[in-house]
Amino acid sequence: MRRNFLAAVIMFMFTAVIFAQGSYLQLSLHDDGNFTVTFDNANLSAGNFAEFDNITAGEHSLKVTRTGDAGTQGDVVFEGKIKIPSGADLYAVIDEYNTFVVYKKKKYGHNRLVPVGEFVIRCGDGKTPNSDKDQYSTTDECRYKVMKKDDFKDLKSTINNRNFESYNTSIVKTAIDNNFFTSEQVLELMRYFTFEDTKLEIAKYSYKKVCDPGNFFKVYDAFDFESSVTELKNYISGK
Repeated sequence: MRRNFLAAVIMFMFTAVIFAQGSYLQLSLHDDGNFTVTFDNANLSAGNFAEFDNITAGEHSLKVTRTGDAGTQGDVVFEGKIKIPSGADLYAVIDEYNTFVVYKKKKYGHNRLVPVGEFVIRCGDGKTPNSDKDQYSTTDECRYKVMKKDDFKDLKSTINNRNFESYNTSIVKTAIDNNFFTSEQVLELMRYFTFEDTKLEIAKYSYKKVCDPGNFFKVYDAFDFESSVTELKNYISGK
């Protein structure tokens, strides 16, 4: 009886430790712009990445304000509540629709992706490092947002082994819902489809999750008719 009670106590303590495990959040804007953050009661200075470590699981307040080149305050691009799970590394972006989107979730501390560039904000720092010579910058707009090479290869293999275009369309849309892609990757996916209407559907659907919209013109090469290109351009411009 006593032994069983002791085992139950140990199990309860073990469960409590797991449940109480902190989490990590890395945040950026979809265009890698600079911003300031208010996370619960912590105010962080301007940069193009924000990091928060050892976050308790549950609901938190988040406010993200874009900043100008001179550090001037711009528009509030997100303000609301976000939910943080326990024991996870979350990589999130404020997308072009001002929505908080988690594009990658991993086990806490497992192969953590360290942001690069001139500006890095760490939770509790309250300051932005100067152009640190030990850091390095990159011109890669997509950085860690984009689907990994091996995962993308698996996706292409999956749709290549299916004969029904409608079924493959559903697979690609599911992948788009849960990942970010480069314009080149979208172009590759579109080439697996035959019908012009399907290509156009995928191009429109993927635009919201392309991490380098400035290169989206590359997908035009997948179309057979200029009318499709015109329709896609009108869709992007909101006409």
